[in-house]
Amino acid sequence: MRWPRIARLRRVRNRVRDAIEASFDDDQSPEQIAGSFAIGVFLTTLPTLGGNLVLMVILASRVAWINTVALFSSGIVINPLVKWGIYALSVPLGIYLLGPIDGGIAVELSLSGNRPLLVRLVVGCVILAVVATAISYGLVRGMVVAYRRRNLTLVEEVADIVVREIDPSSDPDTTIEIDRPSDATDSVEDN
Repeated sequence: MRWPRIARLRRVRNRVRDAIEASFDDDQSPEQIAGSFAIGVFLTTLPTLGGNLVLMVILASRVAWINTVALFSSGIVINPLVKWGIYALSVPLGIYLLGPIDGGIAVELSLSGNRPLLVRLVVGCVILAVVATAISYGLVRGMVVAYRRRNLTLVEEVADIVVREIDPSSDPDTTIEIDRPSDATDSVEDN
């Protein structure tokens, strides 16, 4: 019974990986892809009680440069388990910045029951969201650039192999020049 579940998880993982790779191959710049992911990280880090998903859907449908895969994949990174860790860091950070709460911390299950705690949570979350946004932008931009460079190198290697297969003799009269800049040809002709 375990094998079908593992196979299903592999298929889902492969589909997610293929979607992310396809978004990296997209015509968008690395800055746009990284910006989309960073916006998703910022929204997901805030304590919005699910409102971030609505805002992400609106952004994905209204803003043309947003990469939807990158935007929504931030939800995989900032998942519910990670979000509780963010809350656990946000409250002490807010207390450090705004000072202690008079009368101590009393945890109540209502939003209006403990406003000072909620304010400190929001302040801490905003600061952590800004830091996480900056870090994620840099990391994702680097990943996209490295991915595209790796694929470009692979394409160039395949092109070299194809050229060698077409002309194994390397005779200068029959060789095929690929992507030779025009000023390089001029300098060769001048000699």
